[in-house]
Amino acid sequence: MASSSSSPAGVNGSSTMGRVIAFIATSLLAGLVVTGLVFPPAAAVGMAANGSIGWFKDLPSDFQDGPLSRSSTVYARDGQTELATFYAEKRTPVTLDQISQNMQDAILSVEDRDFYDHGGVSVAGIMRAIGNNVINTGGRQGASTITQQYVNNLIIDQDVRAGRDPSTLGANKGYADKLREVKLSLSMEEQKSKDEILEGYLNIAMFGTGNYGVESASQYYWGIPASDLSIAQAATLAGLVQSPAYYDPSVNPEVSMERRNIVLYTMLDEDRITQQEYDDAINEPLNLDLHPTSAGCTAATDAPYFCDYVENQILASDSFGSNPEDRLNTLQRGGLNIVTTLDIDAQREANDAVNETQSRDDNPENVGSSMVSVEPDSGNIVAMAQNTYYTSEEGTSNTVFNFNTDSWQGGTGGYQVGSTFKPMTLLAWVDDGRSVGQEVNSSRMSYPADYAWNASCVEGGAVFEPGDDGNGFRFQNAERGYDRNMAVDYGMYNSINSALYAMASDLDLCRIGELAEDLGIHNGQTGEPVNTTRLSTLLGGSDDNISPMTMATAYATFANDGVRCDPRAFMSVTDYTGREYDVPEVNCERAISETDARTVNFVLEQVLVRGSGYQIPIGLPNASAGKTGTTDNSTQTWMVGYTQGLSTASWVGNYLEGSRSLNDISIGGDTPRSQTSDPDDFVDGSTYAGGQWQRFMNATARDYNTDTFPEPPENMTEGNGASPRPSSGSASNTNSNSNTGTSTGTGTGTGANSASGSTGTTNRAG
Repeated sequence: MASSSSSPAGVNGSSTMGRVIAFIATSLLAGLVVTGLVFPPAAAVGMAANGSIGWFKDLPSDFQDGPLSRSSTVYARDGQTELATFYAEKRTPVTLDQISQNMQDAILSVEDRDFYDHGGVSVAGIMRAIGNNVINTGGRQGASTITQQYVNNLIIDQDVRAGRDPSTLGANKGYADKLREVKLSLSMEEQKSKDEILEGYLNIAMFGTGNYGVESASQYYWGIPASDLSIAQAATLAGLVQSPAYYDPSVNPEVSMERRNIVLYTMLDEDRITQQEYDDAINEPLNLDLHPTSAGCTAATDAPYFCDYVENQILASDSFGSNPEDRLNTLQRGGLNIVTTLDIDAQREANDAVNETQSRDDNPENVGSSMVSVEPDSGNIVAMAQNTYYTSEEGTSNTVFNFNTDSWQGGTGGYQVGSTFKPMTLLAWVDDGRSVGQEVNSSRMSYPADYAWNASCVEGGAVFEPGDDGNGFRFQNAERGYDRNMAVDYGMYNSINSALYAMASDLDLCRIGELAEDLGIHNGQTGEPVNTTRLSTLLGGSDDNISPMTMATAYATFANDGVRCDPRAFMSVTDYTGREYDVPEVNCERAISETDARTVNFVLEQVLVRGSGYQIPIGLPNASAGKTGTTDNSTQTWMVGYTQGLSTASWVGNYLEGSRSLNDISIGGDTPRSQTSDPDDFVDGSTYAGGQWQRFMNATARDYNTDTFPEPPENMTEGNGASPRPSSGSASNTNSNSNTGTSTGTGTGTGANSASGSTGTTNRAG
């Protein structure tokens, strides 16, 4: 509270009795303060018999004066590119030599003209305020010195950081609180220099709504550092302290100028500026150049959803506090420097890719597109993008849900993954010691109701699929001509459903689930393992939704020779003092054998050369691999592909209307596929999800490891039907229909004996 200020008449009027009580209490305060200031400490000890003095001496005399609430900043992996800032109080502390002398002079003139002469409490100011407040019924005058104001702000700051209610320590504090403030101020003057106190005050006080400290205010109102504040600008800020909201120049410019001019007059009266400087400053307009900033992920231009993921990680980690409230307090007030794993160049490429597929600025159908990319040998998240605006406001393309992550990480929880789940059956095949060159009978398009599918984890060791009508499990391929014997690798890279079920009929369904779990695959909404005893799950068409992050991590295990690394978002977290916070280290462990991983790679390499993704190669035929996926009626489409250095899951589909076909709507300006003359011209995994994956990987993959995948042992690829590994640079397509996907029915039953595909409806699973 300013030492020379007064409130408007009538605001604090009180009864005669109230003024008498106030006079007695204030006189007691003044007497105690005068005694503490006038009498030396030894004399004060001798007066301890006086009860009031004894009580005053028993008040605490010191407390920790920091740290101040400071904003936290999230950076990309380069440690320089800012992604977002979190704060409860926007503050950038600076040293006194970084604050212009004009600002120092202005605040001293209007708030504490005797600052360098008193010992923390101004006796003259107190007596002057008593006389005014008791005698003058029309207004109230304060007597707090800058030291007292600093102490009061510190107490409030500490209480807020500790989660305590600071309301009694503000302008409405009682006399006991005031006495405590006085005692602490006297003590502070003994422990700190005047310059240290002034510096602390100028960094903690509020200068305009939302701006704490002169540096933050200076940057907000004029976009300049506090060291460059002119006389007029400094006077404007100094005038804000009395009532930051009322005198805010961006809200009430006229009253702000009036208050500024009062400050300028006090500066002139105190001989801190000359008459000429006063005349020039008082005629100077405000000349505001506002630089507003927003806190949190809504202001993260490049990576708002990755920012949201980081925020959720912090709020869930005991490293930052024992409960969510403490962790949020640490994030908003702890002055953290959060260096993440995000590659800003890759992130911008991912942003361009998903918005080129379907622009968030012209998306009336709410088509979702997203992409997440990780480094296989570390789990470091490289990029995370989607074609929406991060906001809770209603509107097309507005959502705070992350398409790429599980529901407990702020995400939608994933989607049906289509044929991108098929490599789990391939993995079980090679894990069983079988060659991918072995032929299977892919002519079979149905299995009788009493067919026993091996499932060691259920009672009886088998499951049965009777179908909806009880006549057995039936399905289809998308194209005719594939109901014949074929090699396993051929059936996989062309995504043939009949080949997949022929493989599964020779395997343990539970082992497929175990291997999927080893790769980290789980339901993105429940966290539970996926249920591979339901045959529809083998085609990614069951009720188990899986997030793109999970799929990118699973495929990264193939790229990393069978070693799985947990997704990781942090490189380091330190606060402004240099304290390091514990963040997840690189955590990798072997999930599948090296031989199994290399054999899967051998097959999935051919997806991009002669299989379902032949249209979306990235020019690395023996160093890139992947799998497309399309769910029933083209509602969700995927491409998950990788090199040794980068694993990327790309998704395009429905996040609001899960059963709507992508064939019936315009995407990226294209004509809806249902309106074309070609019945086979439908949306599949290679169309949009594959296209954006290709664009991103072409731009980014070569910044990471693109070494050729090691070859698997010969016995894992030999057989009559084995496809040779393509020579470097080969990009031929041996299957003219490979990009059209596959088909199967997906039932709605649940449990081990659920019906799946009994109606024979087409599912675009390629």
